[in-house]
Amino acid sequence: MFKATVSDARLWKNLLGAISTLIEEADFNVTLDGMKLRSMDPSHVAMVDFEWPKTAFEEYDCSQSTKIKVNLASMLKLLKRVKSEETLELTYDENTKKLNIAIKGKIKKNFTMPTLQPSEEEVPTPKIAFNSRLKITSSSLKEIIEDTQAVSDSMILETTPEKVVVKAAAELSSATIELDKGSEALLELQVKEPSKATYNLNYLAEIVKAGATTSEVATAEFSTNMPIKLEFEIPQQGRLLYYLAPRIEAE
Repeated sequence: MFKATVSDARLWKNLLGAISTLIEEADFNVTLDGMKLRSMDPSHVAMVDFEWPKTAFEEYDCSQSTKIKVNLASMLKLLKRVKSEETLELTYDENTKKLNIAIKGKIKKNFTMPTLQPSEEEVPTPKIAFNSRLKITSSSLKEIIEDTQAVSDSMILETTPEKVVVKAAAELSSATIELDKGSEALLELQVKEPSKATYNLNYLAEIVKAGATTSEVATAEFSTNMPIKLEFEIPQQGRLLYYLAPRIEAE
């Protein structure tokens, strides 16, 4: 038996929505320390890594580790109208393989949904050395993505010790956006060595749009022609991060 209570039902809905950006079915590892998920998107271009520690829950009762796999679209449909002031209670019965969702506020609602057969595959944490790290407001990052999307379906991200440059180009048009170290949008910039890589904007747009619903700040780490790691700060020491593979252009 597993039972947990989330004090802010809307935050939980937003977190699930952010995860559903990349995957349709979520394999949650429920342990004595909290809930974790690490999964690749179907094309294996991007990965989502989520962790919600035991301390982030109002109540948490887990007698033994288990895996709970759910269809995210189905779960989000049940949580569509939840409010921040409502609490969410999750109960999983190992015998029936069903997840009970209780929403408690002015009105008490109970839903039961089936779970799926958990995957045996474990996705490892990528081992990547990052040469550039930047912290930026989520709203600014979202704006940059949207501006470059108006030009192309990919963007070039470059860093020097003094600034961040984002470029996009198509046959007839181009865009260049610069963020100087110390600007209001660029909260932090650390560069071990200048870095440059190209990333798919369709993926980035979905990731940033989702991450911005849970956090006002995003941290990006990357190296030349290597995957980018995007982390969004969430409450109670939870973790929501994504990895996106670079687009390697033909010479």
